[in-house]
Amino acid sequence: MLRRSFLGAVGALGTSVVSAPAWSQASSGPVRDLKLVYGFTTGGTVEAVLQRIAPGLQGTYAQTIKLDSRPGAAGLTAARQVSSAPGDGSVLLTTPTSSITLVPQIARGDALRQQDFKPVITIGSAPICFVVGPAVPAEVRTLRDYLRWVELNPDRSGFGSPGVGTGSHLIGAALGRLAQADLRHVAYRGAGPAAEDLMSGQLPAMSMLLGNYLPRAATGKLRVLAITGATRSRYVPEVPTYAELGFGLLTELENYAMLMPASASTAQAEQLADLLRTHLARPETVKALAEIGVDPVLDTPEDLSASLSREFGVWREVVEKVGLKRA
Repeated sequence: MLRRSFLGAVGALGTSVVSAPAWSQASSGPVRDLKLVYGFTTGGTVEAVLQRIAPGLQGTYAQTIKLDSRPGAAGLTAARQVSSAPGDGSVLLTTPTSSITLVPQIARGDALRQQDFKPVITIGSAPICFVVGPAVPAEVRTLRDYLRWVELNPDRSGFGSPGVGTGSHLIGAALGRLAQADLRHVAYRGAGPAAEDLMSGQLPAMSMLLGNYLPRAATGKLRVLAITGATRSRYVPEVPTYAELGFGLLTELENYAMLMPASASTAQAEQLADLLRTHLARPETVKALAEIGVDPVLDTPEDLSASLSREFGVWREVVEKVGLKRA
């Protein structure tokens, strides 16, 4: 009942509010009003992750929860807002970790640092996949087929992504550089608009998170040609990894994390992580996340901190090899 009412409250607007029943002060958690900030447009995978996570915080951590979409700069706009928010636990950032580990390496202006946040938990991980739509002939069935087709049709070499500096953008750009193919990046303001253009045939190809593909798979209009990760995804086991196809550099998954401002206390981060681990371990949550191709990660704030440091180094290697310039 609670989960259904929460999901129903999330509409087309960038900010959505849902109120819990009349919780007593003792049962409503340490925060009365919670704002969950995310840096992408509504209708994307990050919002879908939040819709599945927020019910686990309602009544245990907060009484009222508001989803606040602050798109821009591949998630950097939202990250900057949260980094300067009060450290009382009332404002949290839910983001693909590439917004913290990749975007600052290529964005102009003041770069955020990992130290600007208090890590809480990795919610889950998902692969990045390369997908073609109806604008690409049906006989193009493999990544090699696609690269040959692009060579013969350079005016159709565009691939979309949710934005400049996202993990999806970098994987697509790296594919072009490693394959010595002139793939032209088409940046969108979020995955939703790009995916719709892909479906309609206006955009030939897209580098996207698996969660943006799965809800559209039943249409039969899209074909996944490759996927990141050390092994194939259980959601699309027929799709080879980039590494299988000779692109061993392209293995990084996209992680979804929750972070607090750096001024938040360690005790508060650990309490929040405990609540979320409990929610993520529930079968119904695992099933709901699987709908968008996300596998839960039951880690700790310390684990997430180490993961962010490792990921920064991985993306730095890719950025250097691709030669991506600061935008």
